Amino acid sequence: MVRKTTRRGRRVLVLDFTFTKPDGTQGRYRRDASVQTAAAAQTEETARRMGATLFGDPEILCGPNGQPLRAAEATAPAPAEPTFADTVTRYFSEYAPSVLTPSTLDGYQSRLRTRVLPRLGELPLSTAFEIPRSREIDVAMVAEGVSQSVRHQTFLALRSVARFAVEGKLLSTLPPFLPLPKRGKHVPTAPAPAEVAALIDAAASPEHQLVILLAAHAGLRQGEIRALRCGDCELDKNRLVVRLSKYRSHTKLPKSGHEREVPLTAQLRAALLAAGVDQRPRDEAAARTSRGKPWGDHGPWTVFQATLQRLGLPPSRLHGLRAFFVTALLNGRVPAHVVRELVGHGDLATTQRYAAVVAADRGSAVTVLDDAYRGAQGGEERETKRPHRAGKARRPSTLLARLRRRRSAGNSPETGRADAA
Repeated sequence: MVRKTTRRGRRVLVLDFTFTKPDGTQGRYRRDASVQTAAAAQTEETARRMGATLFGDPEILCGPNGQPLRAAEATAPAPAEPTFADTVTRYFSEYAPSVLTPSTLDGYQSRLRTRVLPRLGELPLSTAFEIPRSREIDVAMVAEGVSQSVRHQTFLALRSVARFAVEGKLLSTLPPFLPLPKRGKHVPTAPAPAEVAALIDAAASPEHQLVILLAAHAGLRQGEIRALRCGDCELDKNRLVVRLSKYRSHTKLPKSGHEREVPLTAQLRAALLAAGVDQRPRDEAAARTSRGKPWGDHGPWTVFQATLQRLGLPPSRLHGLRAFFVTALLNGRVPAHVVRELVGHGDLATTQRYAAVVAADRGSAVTVLDDAYRGAQGGEERETKRPHRAGKARRPSTLLARLRRRRSAGNSPETGRADAA
């Protein structure tokens, strides 16, 4: 029979009848109707009774002629399309932990939850990636004065969710995306050698000095400083072996994905000996606080800022000491491929981006232009054999006349030599 009942505060139709199984025992079928209308529920009950009578199975729906019905399966409601918020929840539990590094995962969580979910969370997944909706998010970020880097990472996170949706068969194809906001190239800045020496000397304690030396004399990233163990400091071989990086509670391989070794300077070796890395257990953190505890998430950064403040210098990035390490080696004529190995970069172009352009290099570039101009004036003097008083610039009309004479003689204005016929 078809009867009504209440489930979770909602009235539903239930099919409830008994039938005889092929072995002669009594069975009972009791399920919610597939389609919740009285007429459809009664039709379904008739079809299931026929299936139970003819085949001993009420799951086989049969028509009046006794043939199984396949159309009844199509009447089942299609599963509801997931929302963007549902997809993001699955993304963070099923996909992101195995694809993203812990730091990138944290960044994507922050961007999606603060910038994207408030606008797209309740939308069906198929419409959430439409370009006009992404444009609305970008316009809102621009209006708030959000940096190019944050805008860029926000849309990288959105693309990552779309790739998961395709992989998980939630979307059939990857949707078109709004072009990523361009991030301008920054001129790399590294502290001058005298400034780094002053920072090392101004450290408040040997523990602070070791942190600064690991960044400036070994080029270690903040996570690599926290993860460096006593066993990684091979003083007998006068080197460090960078094997791990630590981000919050996650310890993993360095950013490059492989280990690297860095030779020790005399100052860094002395600081490691003062820290007792050769006397302590191999698995202990090499760099510790004055209380003997491993540095926390922002410990090395805090040490650097405190030392800058002691010198009366403005706040800066700890990563600048790594840039100093690269710049000092390149300016010291160390081959670029060797520097790349020491800092653990995947390609040479990355190393070159860290090479800060010092003022002397810019000055030499301008000197080349000055020399070219003076050379042009000197050539004109040799051609006309007229003395030219020092400190007096040649008039533009005189230089133009010289160029015209060269062209009339069949010479190349670029090279000053006769063109090959």
